[in-house]
Amino acid sequence: MSAVRGRKPPRSIAVGFAGKQGREYLPLLMKYSRPVGLVESSAEGEETARRLGLPHFDSVESALRAVDFDLALITVPHSAHYAMCELLLGSGKHVIKEKPFAITERDAESLTRLAVANDRSVYTLVQRSFVATFDFARRHLPQIGRPYWFAYDYHLDLPEPTCGWRADYARALGGVMLDMGYHVIDVINAYFGMPASVQSTFLHCYEEMRLRRLEDLASVQLYYPSGSMAGTVTVSRHYHEKTERLTVLGAEGTFRVEPGSAELRSRRGEYIDRLSPQTPKGAVVEAMFSHYVRHLDDREYRAAHLARQRSTVRLIDGIYASGAGRTACGAPPAVTVGPRPGDDGAEPSTDPNGGPERWRTDPTNSHCSVVSP
Repeated sequence: MSAVRGRKPPRSIAVGFAGKQGREYLPLLMKYSRPVGLVESSAEGEETARRLGLPHFDSVESALRAVDFDLALITVPHSAHYAMCELLLGSGKHVIKEKPFAITERDAESLTRLAVANDRSVYTLVQRSFVATFDFARRHLPQIGRPYWFAYDYHLDLPEPTCGWRADYARALGGVMLDMGYHVIDVINAYFGMPASVQSTFLHCYEEMRLRRLEDLASVQLYYPSGSMAGTVTVSRHYHEKTERLTVLGAEGTFRVEPGSAELRSRRGEYIDRLSPQTPKGAVVEAMFSHYVRHLDDREYRAAHLARQRSTVRLIDGIYASGAGRTACGAPPAVTVGPRPGDDGAEPSTDPNGGPERWRTDPTNSHCSVVSP
């Protein structure tokens, strides 16, 4: 267990620690905090808690009644996020959680209000900001002049249909866009801000995924307020190899960014700068987690993080709204998603109709504006 800059480490619990993400983050929780309990309903979770010598609980409510803690790590299926965060924030606990921050913009604004009202943080585990190449590109982006186009392509190499809870709509609440795509949209918002509108198409490698309304591939067009910039995003699970690349064209040069390399070139192709760090993924994950723990009580950092996550959720909401509006023979509608009050870190609007509701269950129930393509 590591104290953070001389401070006592926060007392913590882990919720849903028996899954893949939970197993990845549990050692970090033990290193940077003082675990006082583990919450997991499976038999595997009970055995892990016994092996670690920690109290085991089958629900967050049970943990709240039995132990005092400062921080909860949440790694559970998407459908369970909001209720757990609402309970924990309302009980005065900090939260570090797996993506997404929320499923809808309305839920994102509600969580933000809870965090502000209770003076607590809720941080989402999105790693790209802590990857050296993506940070390098963000800092050096002005060197290519005015960007006018980008393409972000992110593919996994899964040889079989999606399985586990991600193959169950009731728990996943979305396919590849909500899962892999959350990382992509987080980067796009950090680099370029919110687009004015989006058009999206969802496609399926497997018929069973189509019937479950869980997209295997998402293709998105993004249009920015100036009218002089646009971009594309493509995410999929079933390519022949795992690849991730962001390409940016600017008036004075180009950028190409991948997890393991970044290069800046002039318009003639000469290298201006490049970076090829040899940083293992585990070190990136640890840097992100320890950073969040250090900033649990940092109100300024908290506000900026919440604002960025609300923008990410709103953009993904718009992407799904556009995809849901596509007809069998036509192009998807363009959906406006542009910047709103609160994107600068202020508290969100209290207007109950300020964002899309759960139109993924009812595609007609959306507050996004649909405009002509």
